Amino acid sequence: MAQRKCDDASATPRKASYPFIRLRMSLEVLNSPPLVGGLTLGCYGALPLALGYFSSASIPWTVVKGVNLAVYGLSVWSVSQPGRYDGQIRQESSQDDPKRESTGMEKMGTGRRGRTLVPPAGWAFAIWGPVFLGEFLITTSQLRLPQSSDLAPLIREVTGPFVMAQTFQSLWTASFRPKYDHPVYKYISFLNLSGIAISLSFCHSAFSKARDVPLGVYLLNFFPLSLHFGWTTAAALVNLNGMFVLGNEAKARAVAILGHASVIAATAVGVSITLARRAPVYGGVIAWALSAVASGLSRRIVETANEDQNAVGVFGAKLQRSLSILGAVLCVGASVFVSFRS
Repeated sequence: MAQRKCDDASATPRKASYPFIRLRMSLEVLNSPPLVGGLTLGCYGALPLALGYFSSASIPWTVVKGVNLAVYGLSVWSVSQPGRYDGQIRQESSQDDPKRESTGMEKMGTGRRGRTLVPPAGWAFAIWGPVFLGEFLITTSQLRLPQSSDLAPLIREVTGPFVMAQTFQSLWTASFRPKYDHPVYKYISFLNLSGIAISLSFCHSAFSKARDVPLGVYLLNFFPLSLHFGWTTAAALVNLNGMFVLGNEAKARAVAILGHASVIAATAVGVSITLARRAPVYGGVIAWALSAVASGLSRRIVETANEDQNAVGVFGAKLQRSLSILGAVLCVGASVFVSFRS
């Protein structure tokens, strides 16, 4: 009898979890690449309409705050759903059998033995902690902010692109999965990451023009958005490189050219936006990402010293590391320059 009671007790949580399992299975069925791809393109079309939508006084202030909190909650919930490529990182790091089947992250070139030339070191992803915590504080602290606050008009201006950024992020979590391993569908995740960065660029532009914002207000309400904007700018390029090598026999020279072009583009965007908007945080985040790529390449160069130097992911690695270091230095220099100038 005692054993039966134990069995019954242990069965309770499993029964309680059934609705969540059914919900997850239903969402997986709905996660159709053509559907998600169509929604992604639809979001690009809706972005210009969303930019000034919440700036109108006809939109109640409570609605503005509620929408910000709701889309942030949806984004966090979406990110928590398992099955994405990046969810395999911990599994890869704990398995050392060279004969095991390659996982998605390795096929994309961002695992232990990568095939792209933009393999960020694992420590780079620690930036997600401040981003998610910071955006949680943004959306929850707004709940107590009265409409009469001097900050309310700026929050209204930022809300439209913030909503689109969180929507793109939810769609990215759906598209960054093995079921999108297709010559066309695999690039949907790149479009979504780019959509996040583009949307956050409008947020960043809005508050970077507001020079009278006190430091404490900036740190609470806008600093996390700067981190998110910078990181997704770099992450979109990493994703593009990963999808380029996913599911095809990419040539070493083509992989190297795309990798070099990506680092040059990240550097150019990082320096130009930092200088144009006097945005040292943005330049610092791009420098962080480029430093992580250089760190990842340093490890790979050592591990492949005795291998074929013309292999995919090895050819051009030393030049790529130099470009990444140079890019990081230039972005840091731009950030320091605008900091002293301000």
